[in-house]
Amino acid sequence: MDEFKLDKSISKAIVDGTLKGYLQYLEERRKKKDSMNVSGAYAWTKGNHIDDQVSKVGKNHNVQFKIEKAGYTWEYLQFTVSENAENYMVIVKNSRRVKKSFEDQKKKTREDNYLVNLADINTDILKNTNKNYITQPEQIQLELSDPEEVKAVLEGTQLNVSQAYSRFYIVTYEIDDETKFVESIKLTMPNRQTMNLELIEDLSYLIQESEYEVTTEDVEPIMSEKISDQTIFSTDKNAFGYSVPEEEEKKESGN
Repeated sequence: MDEFKLDKSISKAIVDGTLKGYLQYLEERRKKKDSMNVSGAYAWTKGNHIDDQVSKVGKNHNVQFKIEKAGYTWEYLQFTVSENAENYMVIVKNSRRVKKSFEDQKKKTREDNYLVNLADINTDILKNTNKNYITQPEQIQLELSDPEEVKAVLEGTQLNVSQAYSRFYIVTYEIDDETKFVESIKLTMPNRQTMNLELIEDLSYLIQESEYEVTTEDVEPIMSEKISDQTIFSTDKNAFGYSVPEEEEKKESGN
């Protein structure tokens, strides 16, 4: 879906910021583990570290940011990318892929989730694209990065926008539960009609090109933890489906 890809310099800034923020988070976990008897609650700060570094690395590449509130206390960071005289909204989220149940696979569309209002931004441009997307037998659950976000999502709080955007992207990153390395980073757009995340570009190749390398020594402070025990992900109701361009699926299957 080349027409929706971001400039490579912007994608690289987002990937670099994600990796740098993760490294910063791991260093903080190391310090707290050394100085405190109990420090597991610092797992909640991972998203803050990553958003912080994406905002700092991205500022030289037309990536602006602002803090938005949903409800009374839940704050989250919105990034704005300016290209082609248009503004695009981007949020960065930890994610995991889980297999759909048989009942979920039979559903034609997913129920509305807490990002549905933002997904509306993409309705017209995705409706008019000529690309064919193939829905995958899995769903994407996004990390709820602090207790107030968990509460807001459970209460059905919707995220809204305070300015006009032409597109809405979600950059998802996945952390391997065994190695604790960031194993993939993907640029996606949520489709309001299907409630799928549609893959725009797999940015994982930029992990290898980045100057910010996560090592086994870096992840040592959290090696004994299970990601699933330290992270709360959205429930099935608030998950997205997942779809990839037809040519991408053929490439992965070797056809």
